[in-house]
Amino acid sequence: MIKLYVLIAIMEVFDRLMSSFGQDALDSLYWNTRFRPFHRRVALSVVVVLIYSIVHSLILFVHIATLNVAMNSADQSLLTLLVSGNFAEIKTSVFKKFDRQNLFQLACSDVVERFKLTLFLLLVLLLNVCQDGSSEMFREFAKVAAIVLFGEFLADWVKHSFITKFNRIKSTVYDDYALVLAGDLTGIGHENVNLDHHHAIVKRVGLAQIPLFVVMVRFCLEAAKVSVRELAGFLPAR
Repeated sequence: MIKLYVLIAIMEVFDRLMSSFGQDALDSLYWNTRFRPFHRRVALSVVVVLIYSIVHSLILFVHIATLNVAMNSADQSLLTLLVSGNFAEIKTSVFKKFDRQNLFQLACSDVVERFKLTLFLLLVLLLNVCQDGSSEMFREFAKVAAIVLFGEFLADWVKHSFITKFNRIKSTVYDDYALVLAGDLTGIGHENVNLDHHHAIVKRVGLAQIPLFVVMVRFCLEAAKVSVRELAGFLPAR
């Protein structure tokens, strides 16, 4: 149990570090391919992005593997670790000084964290359904997933409530954050920026889209292989 808790914490730290590095690597690749496509630095940027994608994808694979172990374990203490890890964020952030910009970064980080957790739970469910598609397994997994997601939402709600209270920030600031993200998506305010404005929102929230896509494709292929083997086992032999 302690090893799993430490492993999840380490993977989360390296995930955030690699996400920050990956955004800079992708920005460099985009700028080089657009303004000097025949320069030798384009090849260097491609190599850096490939290495980053491989390393970050492996980190996410380990992360989702630990989540899969915790979800399928009969030991309820592993589930307690997943829920308690969410509330550990409250202790590390509630009593710190936050301004509007720092709160925006924290909100974007929470959005990405919720998205990744939902994606990982869906991928684990897909693989488990292909391996054992019983209704009892589905109900048990849905119950555990609901507890994990509810703990995540409740921890974020409590965290943001106390941060805005202690730092005297009005709740209407989240409407301003939504307008900023909408401007990133539509390109408003990015007319004189060299980078593509569609990448601005990804960079702002810190979403590692390429490694997440790699993980999703790999799990879907594995689920398809398991389904084919299960189907072949039911077919009559010639």
